[in-house]
Parts: sequence; structure tokens; C-alpha cells
Amino acid sequence: MPRGESPRRSGRHGIALILAVLFIGTVLFRVFATGGAAVVQPIAFNHLKHTRDLQLTCEFCHEYVRDGAHAGLPGAETCSVCHRVPQGTSEEAARVTELLSDGDPLRFNKLFRLRDDVYFTHRRHVALGGLECQSCHGDIAEMERPPTRPIIIPSKRSDRMGFCLDCHREVGESLDCNACHR
Repeated sequence: MPRGESPRRSGRHGIALILAVLFIGTVLFRVFATGGAAVVQPIAFNHLKHTRDLQLTCEFCHEYVRDGAHAGLPGAETCSVCHRVPQGTSEEAARVTELLSDGDPLRFNKLFRLRDDVYFTHRRHVALGGLECQSCHGDIAEMERPPTRPIIIPSKRSDRMGFCLDCHREVGESLDCNACHR
């Protein structure tokens, strides 16, 4: 113990150090174990309202889901189809109309990301393979608030490559590494 420092004071520093290490460890675990930082959207989009009540298809907002590598995210022009004027009674719907009136581009943030070496196209899986959106994206169409992290389907393995490999095995698709990794 340094000269002039009481045992009580030294003990407090040790406890503070332990608490700091635990806090930092918890933060790092949450960031890496849950797939990174939470993704925040410009509005609290209610998928359930749009899919169930209004009967909109996924393609209405995600226009490249059948013919693109990425499904695409809606922008102000898509939302403006209905929200140029106030819709319903919710505060969030009124906020959308206000944002659009102010010229906000409503840029949604990508939630699902794959590593750069992974080759994936929605066209191959949706249009050609006939997969439904919920096969990979779970019950997102039933959610009233946007998820902040990618949804992992509970019945499947939680790691992404395992999830894909399990599906490929189930439907008899290629397990060759070069089929998906470039």
C-alpha cells in the first residue's frame, strides 16, 4: 500500500476498479453478443398496421425484394403515397405526415447485414427459391414497433451461417462454400 494511504481508501479504489471492469465487460458483451449497436429508425414504423390492417405486401415498401440483391428500404416517396395527408389517429402517423411536409427524406436504417464476403440476393431466395419473408425475418410483419436488432428465428440456430446452412440442408441446396462466399 502506498505510503500515507489508508487501507479503507485502497479498498474503495479496488472496488471501483472491479466495478469499472465489470461495466465495460457488460457493455462489450452486449455490443458483440447482440450483433452490434442498436439500430434506430426515423419513425416507429408499425409493420402490423400496414401488413394486417391495410393488407400491404412486403413489396410495397421493399420494392427490390423479388429482383434485387437487397430488398430495399422505403423512402419519403413511398410513405407519401398515403401519408401526404394525415392517416388514422396515432401520434406517429401524424408525425410521419409532418416530417414529409417538412421535406424529411425518411431514411430508414438497414437492420440486417451480412459480412462483405457473403454473396446473397433476395432475387435468388424469394423469386427463384420461393421463400416467404418470415422464413428469414421471423415475425417482423407482426411487429408494432421496429426491431432494433436482426431477428433470430428461435427454432433455428442462432449464428447466421448455421441458420443458412440448416436451411440449405432442409431444401437440398448447395453446401459448397464458394456458392455463398466470394
